[in-house]
Amino acid sequence: MKQNRNTSENQQTKKPKNRKLTHGAMSILLTALFIAGVVLINIILSVVTDSHPLYIDVTENASYQLQKETKEYLSEVKDPVDIYVLQKETDFESGDSSTYKYRVQANKLIHAMENSSDNITLHYVDLAAEPTFTTPYTQVDWTKSHAILVKSGDLYRAVDLTDLFDFDQEQYSQYGTIVITGQKVEQALTTAIVNVTTKEKTKVTVLTGQGEQDMSAFTKLLENNAYEIETVSLLNESISDDSEFVIIYDPDVDLDDKAYETLTKWLDNDGKFGHNLFYFPNDQHKLSDFPNLNALLADYGMEVQYGYIYENSENYIIPGANHYISIYDYGEDTAYTEKLRNSSIPVVMMLTMPVKITDDTMAKPLLTSSDKSFLFPRDMEEKDLKSFEPKTESLNGAAIGIRNDGTEGSKNSSVVVIGSYDALTSNYLSTTAYNNAAYFVNLFNTLSSRDDISVVIAGKDPSSNELGITSMNAILFPSILVRFVIPIAVLVIGLIIWIRRRHK
Repeated sequence: MKQNRNTSENQQTKKPKNRKLTHGAMSILLTALFIAGVVLINIILSVVTDSHPLYIDVTENASYQLQKETKEYLSEVKDPVDIYVLQKETDFESGDSSTYKYRVQANKLIHAMENSSDNITLHYVDLAAEPTFTTPYTQVDWTKSHAILVKSGDLYRAVDLTDLFDFDQEQYSQYGTIVITGQKVEQALTTAIVNVTTKEKTKVTVLTGQGEQDMSAFTKLLENNAYEIETVSLLNESISDDSEFVIIYDPDVDLDDKAYETLTKWLDNDGKFGHNLFYFPNDQHKLSDFPNLNALLADYGMEVQYGYIYENSENYIIPGANHYISIYDYGEDTAYTEKLRNSSIPVVMMLTMPVKITDDTMAKPLLTSSDKSFLFPRDMEEKDLKSFEPKTESLNGAAIGIRNDGTEGSKNSSVVVIGSYDALTSNYLSTTAYNNAAYFVNLFNTLSSRDDISVVIAGKDPSSNELGITSMNAILFPSILVRFVIPIAVLVIGLIIWIRRRHK
């Protein structure tokens, strides 16, 4: 009996010890498995973030995030696109204290563009190590400071540093020093992608030979939206058969009879129609100086009035400007505005000549003033001001006249008259406070039956106020969290648990 009791006591003593050893082993095993799992997740996330970086942007104006317009367009890209940054990534981001922030921002936005589409792939090419990379791209002038090449299939487009960044022009012209003052990466790369993924470009002919004004700001915008621009003088050249648009921009003299006949025949297109003329009248000459252009407008139910729209509604006048610079409402026909991203943003024009509709079966307003505006005659003399009694009414700053063969489903030919040539100057096209760039590109898209969206995107300043942490910290934070903070925290917690259990 005594031996049995001792055996039983030994067994009871061993059970707690075995139980402790079992619990300890399980704790160590679970801790090891947990740490191994965290390490595995860390490795996976490191691989993923190396190829598809993840960022948390807490800057006040979301400086490191793509704008909604960019994301929407990139999500619709169907063709494979390669973006080649022609430097090592570290070199692309390098620079002095004034340019570094812009280059870092630019690089993060380029990564974000790649992450926004499964069809966009980002590469970094060190031209010093791969000098033959540029050889196949013979249509690029490689003597210029090209920073990026965008390619899709056989189409490619080089993007210059001046396309990516704004510079202090005075510093550059006087000292040859490049001082970056802003970035326009989204706009530059998105328009490059538009161009390389658009297989058939719509041709636009700009007429010369009548003393027209420079409109390079607008033709550049059209080119960015995959329009092909050609210049033609009707004095010795003809309009291409495949051109869908002709622009006459603030001519100093009238069309001669031959040019007038050429344009009318082009609009008629042998009864097939399908052509569009944009006309910006000259406000420095009397209307009687342009009989052929006046006759062409009359054929489309419109005429230009000799004077300016004087806006008398405070709600339409630009703050700090005079009564001749104002915003305009869109016409009632929504066909020309339904594809605008934001039709609540107005178009602004200055020194606008009213466009009177003489036949409303053909013509309709595109842009209108308030009903408190009036026509101020261009030839008004000071002695007549006291007796001048203006008629307040809504006036047309722009209008469109349409003709076709009268059958259902036939193509239209149209003449668009914009009363202000200033509406397409860089001052108004370069700001997103007004809708000039988006509206006029959309108007071209609508008339040519293109489904493209306009890519009018503004750059953002990375130096604006931030919320709590710096821009660079915002970029590095996810990497530090995954690679260091979480693993160290797990190890510390594991050690604490192990020590506490060991001393129980």
